[in-house]
Amino acid sequence: MTNAKLLVCIISNEKKLEDILEALIEAGFTGGSILDVRGMFEYLADEIPLFAGFRSLIEDHTKTNKMFMSVMQDEAKLRQAMDIIENIYGSFAETNTGIMFSVDVANIRGIKQ
Repeated sequence: MTNAKLLVCIISNEKKLEDILEALIEAGFTGGSILDVRGMFEYLADEIPLFAGFRSLIEDHTKTNKMFMSVMQDEAKLRQAMDIIENIYGSFAETNTGIMFSVDVANIRGIKQ
């Protein structure tokens, strides 16, 4: 059994990603993965001609967002990482800024616990 959590953070402002990663490293967080992701509207507007009109509804016309994922050893580390990210990135309360959440991790292989 483990108390680990998976932190998932999707940000729409890619320019802040480097600052976020640097701050996490300075705080002692060393593992994580970065993925390019697209939102549902971007996908529909680009891939399905019927929905091409959605393009005008998207405030920021960037095609990809960045997703940061990392396994945190416990709740305290998770909260610390989330606070660091939000202090640099800003509030996720604004529309189309991104989302950050965590999920419990039941089994882990490949990292030290």
